Amino acid sequence: MQRPEIDKFVDSREPEAIRNKLLQYGWRQTQLQTGDYMFFTHDMKRVGIERKEVNDLLASIGDRLTRQLDELQDSCDLTILLIEGSWATVNPAMNIVGQHGVSYNTWEMIWNYIHRKELKHIILELTVNSGHTIQRVGELYALYQKEYSLSGKSNDWTDERVLAFPSGTRGKSAIAVLKTFGSLWAIANAEVNDFLQCENIGKKKAELIYNHFHKGTESEGERVVNQDTGEIIEKGQLGMTI
Repeated sequence: MQRPEIDKFVDSREPEAIRNKLLQYGWRQTQLQTGDYMFFTHDMKRVGIERKEVNDLLASIGDRLTRQLDELQDSCDLTILLIEGSWATVNPAMNIVGQHGVSYNTWEMIWNYIHRKELKHIILELTVNSGHTIQRVGELYALYQKEYSLSGKSNDWTDERVLAFPSGTRGKSAIAVLKTFGSLWAIANAEVNDFLQCENIGKKKAELIYNHFHKGTESEGERVVNQDTGEIIEKGQLGMTI
């Protein structure tokens, strides 16, 4: 699928202050069939965002919001529920008090509903006001434009499997190895020379990754790499528990 020239959209029915600011940032105004914001990720997945101001959330929770979120999930690959504003008060009976007075919704009812939506893979975002919403929507767009980046301003990685790698290899090195082998199981069963076939993986990193994925077991005959000599030796030869 060819990437469109404009890949981020704001619904024409959103508040004017939000629309105008996003238009300044290169978003296009259109009447979306579902959701309030939509953009494409780096690999052309659709991300849909449903914005609910707190009082609107209190009024729509149940069938109306469920229908809106279901429709958004049907049309997008990733669905985000963004709740904007503050929870003014929770009274002693645990009823949520919004700008329009006491709501029949209790704190438990609201968050149980949201929790059930999260179990259906709907992502929750919270903002404090419209300005924060503008900022966060922009941050989310930037987040999904980098293949692995967790943030438009950082070099962290979204593929949680990189956390299984040793320190010093949890960035591009881990991604290169994962791309080559496809799974942690395959990596754990690879030899040192296999890692050398991966992009930007030299002998030192190959040995580091190999040793890391072969430590912590008590099985006889476990092998590790001597990083000084490059020799693969049996655990029993080391005279220590790995």
